[in-house]
Amino acid sequence: MRRVNRLGIMAVLAVATVVAPVFAGNVTVGRFYTELAQAKHLVAVDAASAEASLRGAGYSLPKLALDKSLTEGDMTAISNSLGLTVTTDRPSRAISESDMNTFMSSYGSQVGASKGTIGTPVDENPFVTHGSKKKKPKKPKKKKKSTHEPI
Repeated sequence: MRRVNRLGIMAVLAVATVVAPVFAGNVTVGRFYTELAQAKHLVAVDAASAEASLRGAGYSLPKLALDKSLTEGDMTAISNSLGLTVTTDRPSRAISESDMNTFMSSYGSQVGASKGTIGTPVDENPFVTHGSKKKKPKKPKKKKKSTHEPI
């Protein structure tokens, strides 16, 4: 009888291990938009307001349903629209809560930067001081030959 109980418990644990990621609650596109908007200090009460805030800030987000499960491909497309270069080898893989937390902790500071600061070319050289003209280097003076010979 004990042997049957052990096998039953082992079977339940094996099934739970395989099925747990399915029930873990994958992250939706709307939830990801909310996290991104909060990182950018934009209004993000819910998914719709987060998307509207991001679009209003000038980001051309991909057209995705807010209740769609977020995949690595979706995350890549959204990140690229925010100016982050992100790639994936598994675009159809669903993003879990821990995946999103890892992404936000890794890229949160870059996401939180205002638009246009990452990789924007500088209009002026910050190392040039204005108001001072660049002086030409002085040429060394030629030594005049003496007309008197040494004694």
